[in-house]
Amino acid sequence: MSDLDFLKLIYELGGTFHAVNNGDIAKKADLSNASVTERIKNLATHTDLLSYKRYYGVMLTKKGIKTLDSYVQQQRLLEVWLVQEMNYSLLDCHKEADILSNQVSKHFIENLNKYLNTPKLCPHGNIIPNNAKSITEKQTNLVDGLKKDQEYTIQSFSEDDYIFELLENVDIRLNDAIKVMNVTDDIVVILNLRTNSKQLLPKTLAAAIRVKQKKCPIIS
Repeated sequence: MSDLDFLKLIYELGGTFHAVNNGDIAKKADLSNASVTERIKNLATHTDLLSYKRYYGVMLTKKGIKTLDSYVQQQRLLEVWLVQEMNYSLLDCHKEADILSNQVSKHFIENLNKYLNTPKLCPHGNIIPNNAKSITEKQTNLVDGLKKDQEYTIQSFSEDDYIFELLENVDIRLNDAIKVMNVTDDIVVILNLRTNSKQLLPKTLAAAIRVKQKKCPIIS
């Protein structure tokens, strides 16, 4: 994994607004805790893109956020283009954009942004930096102890190839209204109100699905 991909992983885990622990990075990157710690210490020593404090975690610095914003914006704009113009799936657009992002110029991305009318969200529901206001607080996911009688809306998916592979076999989409029916050690059971069906989601997938509480209409 390149340094850029490693930093993008910290970005995806929320390292722009809170400290990310080494265990979460190791799990997502499929690396040992020791190798992650060594990588973080090396980057913190030789760059000014992140700050690390033992037992506290790692965060991107202002310079790190600014640097990563451009790369993430580039990749997510390419994802929008691939889905809208070439009918790519969530999985394929992520993989293809990762390849293309190393091949295109800044001028191309600027023109693509205009062509797409400056989209604010990528196909996975995540904000496109520089086009939309950055997220400054932790987002709620399906394993965060949601109320069972409350209706929620699917807001976004964590950007991860493994998660997108799982989603290929699950009929769940952005903006679906859902209710949590039950939670076990390994499974989250939801009721998808769009399909009016129960869905059994492995916790790995459920943790990568971000939701927001659906507001009740105000009756006047």
